[in-house]
Amino acid sequence: MDFNTQDIKKVSKIADSFKGKSEDEAIRDIVRLIKTGEGGMTPEKFIQMVEMVKPVLNPAQKQKLDRVVRELKKG
Repeated sequence: MDFNTQDIKKVSKIADSFKGKSEDEAIRDIVRLIKTGEGGMTPEKFIQMVEMVKPVLNPAQKQKLDRVVRELKKG
């Protein structure tokens, strides 16, 4: 799947909106935004983007994104 600048901006906007929240709170809100479509992308597209960027992340960042992906994959 191809990703464009708009997709990257959507992810960045989602991330920026959760600064100052606890990790649990932020993950819960990110999952909700993506599942409801308010985040501007489908869960599948978000998961593909995560897989694309994971090689450049540190272990803690990977762990957080893996947690978001697990929550998105839950029914």
